[in-house]
Amino acid sequence: MTLDLLRAVAAQMVCVGHAYSFFIGAWPTGLPYIQNVGVLLFFLLSGFLITHTLVSRSSNPDYGFLQFCIDRFARIYSGLIPALIFVVVVDGFVLYLTAEPTIARYYTLKTFIANLFMLEGYRGVYPDTLQWSAFGSASPLWTLAIEWHIYMFAGSVFFMCRNPRTIPLLAPVALFFGQTPAHFLFGAFQSDGVGRGLFSLWLAGAAIYVVARLPYRLPAAALLAFVSAAAFVAITPAGKEYSFIGYPLLAAVVLGIIAATQSSHRLTSQSVQRTIGFFADYSFSLYLVHHTIMSAIWLLLPDRGVPVFVLAVALSNVVAIGLASIGENRHKVIARLLTGKFRLQAQQAAHTGS
Repeated sequence: MTLDLLRAVAAQMVCVGHAYSFFIGAWPTGLPYIQNVGVLLFFLLSGFLITHTLVSRSSNPDYGFLQFCIDRFARIYSGLIPALIFVVVVDGFVLYLTAEPTIARYYTLKTFIANLFMLEGYRGVYPDTLQWSAFGSASPLWTLAIEWHIYMFAGSVFFMCRNPRTIPLLAPVALFFGQTPAHFLFGAFQSDGVGRGLFSLWLAGAAIYVVARLPYRLPAAALLAFVSAAAFVAITPAGKEYSFIGYPLLAAVVLGIIAATQSSHRLTSQSVQRTIGFFADYSFSLYLVHHTIMSAIWLLLPDRGVPVFVLAVALSNVVAIGLASIGENRHKVIARLLTGKFRLQAQQAAHTGS
């Protein structure tokens, strides 16, 4: 439940932060941009969750890299494909009315296909052919591509360590998908430092999974989270969120929250758990489509200010709920279908071989 809460909060931070930038304007220079902090939280949580998945599910001898890929594919693409279709429609409508060049530049079939193959965050040895921009107005997609490359790299390395006989098959996977994580150990997505060290932050999330399993006292864990959050805000002005100085503090915040709640989650009422689950269930879709919605409102409506800000946030949430109902909320069903299909093909191949 704690992870669902953090995931939902991170998504809303990104949504609200971008809406503030679009429709209200000047952010206090002494405070970190909450949309950037939301992205950092996503990477910390991703490292924690993927490590938990690999460790816990690998106790089943039938769980291997293929099943890991199926689960990740179903989780990511169940949300990505409906979101990309939505972006195609909305950006197409906006371009028809405005011919906005900043959208038109990346509203191409090649860019769409590149985003389907998670190349918009690629940073490796083939920049001239494999490095692409996010599609249309969906600029947050660059972080998703980095996540995908980390998933494939971390999964391949984990299963090679677990079963050395898989090295000949998984080493090429690790070599290709490891290029982007290697860059984001210390490198950035942009020259101004945006995205710096995101894989380092992901690894910190993986470390939190190990450390958070130790016993903690509630007051000490809560104090750790509070003090670390206050210190992070105090030393992180706007635009300096992607800094190695602040990453340990943000990791300590997440560690403190998880440690403080790991023994108290059973005390939470069912209604609170359902509410948290509701907001978490569409957080991925919200992250993918909110920027496109806000870009369209900004280009099509002349008004600015608090009412449009509220409209943009509300509309983004409503659209995300609808897209999640046909997309990301069905990822487990998709994973089961794909698993069954691959098992059937393996059985048929074994039968043919015999």
